[in-house]
Amino acid sequence: MKYLSKIYSEERKPVTNYPNELAAHLIKKIKKNSGKLIDVGCGRGDQLRAFSKLGFDVKGIDISDEAGELCNPFQVYKINLDNEDPVKILGEEKFDVVFSKSLIEHLKNPINFLNNCKKLLKDDGILIIMTPSWYHHKFGPFYLDFTHCTPFTLQSLRDVGEMCEFQSVKVNYFYQLPILWKYSIVKIICLAIQFFKLPYYPMHEQLFHIRWPDNFNKFVKFSREVMLIAFMRK
Repeated sequence: MKYLSKIYSEERKPVTNYPNELAAHLIKKIKKNSGKLIDVGCGRGDQLRAFSKLGFDVKGIDISDEAGELCNPFQVYKINLDNEDPVKILGEEKFDVVFSKSLIEHLKNPINFLNNCKKLLKDDGILIIMTPSWYHHKFGPFYLDFTHCTPFTLQSLRDVGEMCEFQSVKVNYFYQLPILWKYSIVKIICLAIQFFKLPYYPMHEQLFHIRWPDNFNKFVKFSREVMLIAFMRK
């Protein structure tokens, strides 16, 4: 199944500067300027390239046969951390940062997944998990991707992290709007969009017959489709 080339095609999800902005924002949050980083569920490699530009030594993990080619020249291991022990392939190699965006919601065994991610971390290393917030996606967008199967709330993601005995687990809501990271007052507009339930594409395809300009549509989409972000320290 060519999931990456279909769901993450250039036509459906064109490459933007967002991965670079996100990487810079996260590195500032965790206060690490270099080190070894592995992206679990690296897909076509957008975040690998972004973290590499910031000076990190990066590798990836993905279950797709396409990922190795799409992420070239970065090394990508084909491992399913839902049920495979990464130590069998990576040996004792450890990382300062394990990053995973929009993956855990695809898995049926999140505890296995987090425990396997933990094996990849150095002592005091940090795991960054990003996943859709069920509270903000339950009206429909969670299932725009037919492979989603395990939703998370702020509380449940924190609980599963603590069950895996990470030393510190912090979970917050996260808006994928770089302007909001710089100007927190913009959140008032996001909350108004949520309150009035403004429609957007593709969630309301054929239900709302006015198509917003792309930039405004993106702002509405990410005002409503809020993520969770978790920082878990080994």
